Amino acid sequence: MDQVYLNGSFLPRSEAQIPIMDRGFLFGDGVYELIPVFNKKVFLLEEHLKRLKNSLNLIQMNDVKGLDKIISTLIKKNTKNTFFIYLHISRGVQSSRNHIYSEHIEPTVLLMCEDYPAFSEDLIKKGFQATMQDDFRWMKSNIKSISLLGNVLLKNYASSNGCYETLLIRNKKLTEGSTSNVFIVKDEIIYTPKLSNELLPGVTRGLLIKLLNENHLKVIESDIYESDVVNADEVWCSSSTNAVVPIIKVDDNIVNNGRVGNITMKVHKIAQDFIINF
Repeated sequence: MDQVYLNGSFLPRSEAQIPIMDRGFLFGDGVYELIPVFNKKVFLLEEHLKRLKNSLNLIQMNDVKGLDKIISTLIKKNTKNTFFIYLHISRGVQSSRNHIYSEHIEPTVLLMCEDYPAFSEDLIKKGFQATMQDDFRWMKSNIKSISLLGNVLLKNYASSNGCYETLLIRNKKLTEGSTSNVFIVKDEIIYTPKLSNELLPGVTRGLLIKLLNENHLKVIESDIYESDVVNADEVWCSSSTNAVVPIIKVDDNIVNNGRVGNITMKVHKIAQDFIINF
């Protein structure tokens, strides 16, 4: 896992260096993607690169060409079969620290492989806890920005309180989790927050909606209020690292009598079957 790609070269991770004047280091000026690789096959590459291109466009950067070939080479250089590719593009290096960036600056492009172990079936069946907090992040959360301090603080808040995730509330409405999208179930109907600038258009979120429709499970993208989460029959989080993470307790509110719901487990199986057969 020690081979990385940095600005045109493949080299050991220990030898990869980025200048201190890189705008990603100084300003968090850049975007990223996290792309799963299962059994040496890159998962939903087109969808991930499409989202990356959109993020680049929203921060006024040009698309980076040839990423698919770099990813293919990096996979071949990796001895493991299942892992994640972290793809990081910053605006690049300037001679001085200045909020205003040059139009001709060359981007810094980094790709490296990371392990994010999936939860075991026993843990999925047991379920997880979550907490709710105000969403104090910036107003363009639809950009997959490397500026993740808000998410870091919120995820660590969850961890320090014995929870898997922090569910984020803005103007009394659910946006997403600190590192995930969120689904709830009420009266056998599945709901997830509709896309806006306040939440990330998760690739796994999109996949789940597609699979739910194909399996005749009703799913609605709509506003979800804090009270809807508290009164939900089932709750789960989704991300590239774990497609379905059941939530059985949100703060002091017990979900489904503290048991993982039938619909959540069905969706988990649907997602796992898709991944296995991809």
